[in-house]
Amino acid sequence: MPDLPLELLILLPLALAAGLDLYLTLLVLGVAPMTPWWDPPLPGALSDLDGPAIVIVLGILYLAELAAERFEASALAWNATHAWIRPLSGALLGVLLLHGQSPALVLLGAAASGAVASLAHAVRSGAGVIRRLDPSPVPDMVLFSLLEDAVVLGLVAAALDAPLVAVAASAMVVLAGVPRSRSRIRAFLFVTRLAMARLFRPLEQRSWIDGERLPAWVRAELTADVMAPGGGLRGSPAAVLRGPGLPLFATGWIVIRGDSPVFVHGRYLGGARAAELGGLEALAVVEHAFFRALDLRERRGRPVRIFFFVDGPSPEGLAAEFLVSQPPVRPSDRPTRLAGTAEKNL
Repeated sequence: MPDLPLELLILLPLALAAGLDLYLTLLVLGVAPMTPWWDPPLPGALSDLDGPAIVIVLGILYLAELAAERFEASALAWNATHAWIRPLSGALLGVLLLHGQSPALVLLGAAASGAVASLAHAVRSGAGVIRRLDPSPVPDMVLFSLLEDAVVLGLVAAALDAPLVAVAASAMVVLAGVPRSRSRIRAFLFVTRLAMARLFRPLEQRSWIDGERLPAWVRAELTADVMAPGGGLRGSPAAVLRGPGLPLFATGWIVIRGDSPVFVHGRYLGGARAAELGGLEALAVVEHAFFRALDLRERRGRPVRIFFFVDGPSPEGLAAEFLVSQPPVRPSDRPTRLAGTAEKNL
């Protein structure tokens, strides 16, 4: 069996690093030939990245990403935009890396590199979304950012100097990201939809959706529901974080019936399922720039949070349906802590 080309061997580490932090990856590749620690030419056409103008632009974009990640609205918009930039950039990175190989290998490598970069970005961004949105206290986000940068630096340095070590390290990073990866990808896709809805439907107030206009799979799950006589249902697309009996982050529909609300989810995971929400204590409705959040609490005291689109039910409507006693909290008057729930800046 012929030996694999060096460029193909380091494709996975570089694509994974680009998915975790695109601009730091490209910046390190561009700066490497300028340092005394790297003498050989970069593989493929990666040496095209070492131009001073390119390095300056990459440095500016890296700093812009650091700044964007510190604030709620900018972090959400930045990561949602990069849902499209990451796969394209990953594919272009593969093309540069495999320059000079056969066209079929370049095409295959570009597709694989784009897919790896896209998935890595989704899992990484989804994990960050969950940490930021989690009503439970979490460590400082700066620590996670520094850890991600250290992983990226290690992967790129190993890819240039010790390809086999880079491949092994990449496999370890992938294995570490597998647990809860579905919840993280769901969280990333959901906040991307939030950003798109906020951008393209800023003035639309949809409120609750009548039962006959609910998706067929939601209606089918509730067909035999005796608490909704005559089909008197209304609902809204939503996501639930840390719901009892649910995945860490689940997306679906909140449906209001004659009795307690229910969350219908799992359309693509072996059939829809309904989870009762009646046993949760509603604490507050909080309105953010890109979504509305309903804070609840289990009997054991563990916090639960439900997210709605800004063009979904109004804050007053949510408070009425879930029997929230205090008025909705707006961004201008939101305290640091609300009813025992940590409110953090995304």
